[in-house]
Formats: sequence, C-alpha cells, structure tokens
Amino acid sequence: MAVGLESRTSVYNRLVIVFVALGSLTYGYCASIIASTIGQPGWYSYFNLPAQGEPGYAGRTTHAIATANGVFSAGGAVGALFMMWSCDVFGRKRNIQLGAFFSVLGGALQGGAAALAMFQTGRFFSGLGIGILVTVCPMYMSEMSSPARRGWLVGHHAIFLVFGYMLAGWVGYGCYFATASNPAFAWRFPLCLQCLSPILLLAGSPWMPRSPRWLIAKGKLEEARDVLHKLRQSPEDPNDIAAKEEFYQISEQLKLDEAKLKATGKSVWVTVWTKRSYRKRMIIGFLIQWGAEFSGPLIINNYGVILYTNLGQTGGMPLLLSALWLTTAGLIYNPGGAWLHDKVNSRRGMFMVGTAGCLVTTSCLSAMIAQYAGTTNQVGNGFGVFFIFLYLAFQGTCCDTTMYLWVSEIFPTEIRSIGMGFSLFGQFASTIILLQTAPIGFAQVGWKYFLVVICWCAVFLPIIYLYFPETARLTLEEISERFGDDVAVHITDASQEDRERLERALEKGEDLDPVRSVHTGGEGKAL
Repeated sequence: MAVGLESRTSVYNRLVIVFVALGSLTYGYCASIIASTIGQPGWYSYFNLPAQGEPGYAGRTTHAIATANGVFSAGGAVGALFMMWSCDVFGRKRNIQLGAFFSVLGGALQGGAAALAMFQTGRFFSGLGIGILVTVCPMYMSEMSSPARRGWLVGHHAIFLVFGYMLAGWVGYGCYFATASNPAFAWRFPLCLQCLSPILLLAGSPWMPRSPRWLIAKGKLEEARDVLHKLRQSPEDPNDIAAKEEFYQISEQLKLDEAKLKATGKSVWVTVWTKRSYRKRMIIGFLIQWGAEFSGPLIINNYGVILYTNLGQTGGMPLLLSALWLTTAGLIYNPGGAWLHDKVNSRRGMFMVGTAGCLVTTSCLSAMIAQYAGTTNQVGNGFGVFFIFLYLAFQGTCCDTTMYLWVSEIFPTEIRSIGMGFSLFGQFASTIILLQTAPIGFAQVGWKYFLVVICWCAVFLPIIYLYFPETARLTLEEISERFGDDVAVHITDASQEDRERLERALEKGEDLDPVRSVHTGGEGKAL
C-alpha cells in the first residue's frame, strides 16, 4: 500500500525546524528592537538628540532614526545578495552559523555603543546577520519539510519571527520603567539581548543536519540518505519508502535540470535570466517579498511609538500598545496563518486576502490620523488604534507567513540560493525606502505618507491574481510544472497503482528506469 503524505514528518524533523527557528526569532528581535529604543528617553539624552515634541526633533533626531533603520536594511540587503552565492557553495548550515555570528557582533556593538556612529555600525552588522538568516532559514526549513506539512513547518519562520517582535516589545516596555533610576540600562539591555538567540543557535548548530537537497547536489549521497531517513521515519513506514521516494525524486530532478542547463552551454547565473520559466520565478519571488513589505508592516512595527503618540497616547502607553500589538501577532495571527496553509492549501488566495485587508485597514487608519491626530477626541483616536490592530489580523495571518513560504517553494534546487537571495533583497530594498522615509514623512506630510502603502496594495492585488501560480501540496520538485518546466518523477499526484509500483521497485532495489516519468513539454506523466 502506498505510503501517505501524512507519514512524512518525524519528531526529529519537527525538532530541527524549531531549533532553526531561533534564527527567525533573531531576525524578529533585531528588526523590531529599534521600536523600543526610540521609545526610551535615555537613548535620546545619551546621544544628545531632541525627543519627540522638542525643538530640532524633525531634523537631527528623525534623520538619526531613519539612518538606524536605513543602515540596518542596507546590511540586510547585502546579506541577502551574498546568499545568492554563498548558500550554494558552502551550504545552508554554514550560512546559518555565519548569520548568527554577525547578529551577535551587531548586538554587542549597539548595546555597548559609546557614540552614535558605533551604534549605527552595530545596526549595519546586525542587519547583515539577519539578512543572511531571513534568507537561509526558510530555505532550509522548506528543503527539510514534506509537502503535507510544509505550510506549518515553514510557517515556524514567521511564528518565531513575530515571537522576536513580541519579546522586543515587552522587554522594551519593561525597561521603560527603569528610565528614572538607570536611563542607560533602559535602552542598552534590550539591545544587548539581541545576542542571546544567535548565541544559542551557534552553540547548537554543530548538531544540525545539512539539507538533503544540497547534499545530493554536491554528491554526498550517503549523508543525504541518512538525513532523509531521520526526517521521514515513521512507524507506518518501516521500510523507509517515503525517504527512498524523496531521495529518488530529488536525484532524478537534479539530473534532469543539470542536463538541460549543460545543453544550453550557459552558466546558471546567466540562465536564471535567459530561461523564461526561471526569469518568471525570479520576478515573482522579488515581488512577493517587495509587495508584502510595501504593504506597511515594518512602518507600523518600527514606528508604532510615533503613531500611537500622534493618536493621543502618552507616557509608557505607546510602548505598551506596541507590545500588545506584537503579542496579538505572536499568539494568534501568525500561528493561525501557518496552520491555515495546510488546511486552505492556497498560497495565492491567502496572499490576496491579506493584501486586500492591508489596503482597507491602512485607508481607514490614514483617515483617522487625518481627522483626529493631535486632537483630544478619544473615540476618533481610539478607532485609529483599532485599525492598527485590525491591520495585523490580515497582514499577520495571510501575508507574513505566505511571503516566506511561497518564495521558499518556487525555485528548483539548482537556483534556489540565487532565487531566495534575490527575493529577500526585494524585501530589504523596500524596507530601505520605507523605513528611511517614514519618520520624515510622518513629520512633514502626516497621514498622506500612508498613500504610498494604499496605492501599492491597489496595484499589487491584480498582479497576484493574474500572474502568481499556486504551489500548495506539491513536492518542491513537482512545483516546476507550474512554471512550465519538466518534472522527472511525480509522487504526490501519482495514481495509487503507480505509487505502489514505484515503492515495490525501491524496496527491492530494482532497475528504476521503467518507472521514470515521461517528461515532455513540461507535462510530466506520473511515473
């Protein structure tokens, strides 16, 4: 009897995913901690910067904050682009270690900053580390996951990412009350805490398995078989048929893709732009990351303190609301989105719902800010806060999980590093623009700055509907067919008879040529 997809995820597989998600938590905390930092009075006084409401804030201070976010995003962009080369050469595991190292370095420089230049340097190195981690972690998770559980397992990246946001929010809120007695501690301790999760990741990384797809691509076949056995072992599959099937499918697809690449006489770096199906994936991957970030999550996350202050909140309340906003995402929306992916089985549908929700809620938020910001109207300002939280219901559930899951799926193994690096570069390119301009925009044009987000969502929604393919419930190799490429071996959509025939051949070690897929014109026939 054919082995079901549900049996393809072992306890070991789940533990590996959770451990690697420490890199995702690192990204979330490092990316979000600046929201706490700019809410601490001690940070302004230490660097001699005017606080919000004081003369000079719209000049020196807004530029210092914008630079802190700009250099962080620039570091992230460099890290993501570096992964295009490094992930394929050195593997996923080594680059996870590299990203953790730079994250520790960046956190240490920020927490111990003696001058603003040292703080900004730390922000760059921290960005470099998370640019690496945010690219390689979901890629690694996707390559380790089975198609039936890939939504939930890769969704751990978004879940732990928001746990990092949430931790940063609550640590910042708690440290706010230390301002009177120890103003330096209030902003230094949260920044130093950036080092904790990457140190844990580094310490445990020697026991991480390497990606089986990378191992097969590099000819390390025995190690790949061993890793797949551990990932797919199940009492329902005593003969390891699931692992053997996956090893066979990956191997055959790599042979097919490599043969076609060799026939072109071009390098893979040229082929990603000259081959139509590869070029389409590169553009879609970039747009997924760019589009999800341009819908505004980091504007609200990183500048929530400014938004809540404009909506009449004072004292520690802006930091408390920021922490509650992130807690809602961490406990409800992002886990819910990861769970839904394996139930709804539609990356495309969830992304469209999320983008539409961001369009509506940011429109309502900008209306509240335009009408009530700076007034004492508690009802109007309260509705502004409500729309910030409603925005998260759509963005956290439907966009935050989808943006990482989708780009980790759409690229074949031979260009996955290039595609993921370029896609995540799209995220950082958008955040450089938004985070660099947002504090200045809020100070100079107020609510009108949100028109950037609103117009983008309105344009992006039909693009998703018209051009983005569905990839749910397929193995990473079978997704190639959705882009018009050949698939060497079908498993998930094969008939029961064909699955059993393949399993008998694998179990007996028979010649597998007769059960190979017929692959012509991108329409491979099952087995």
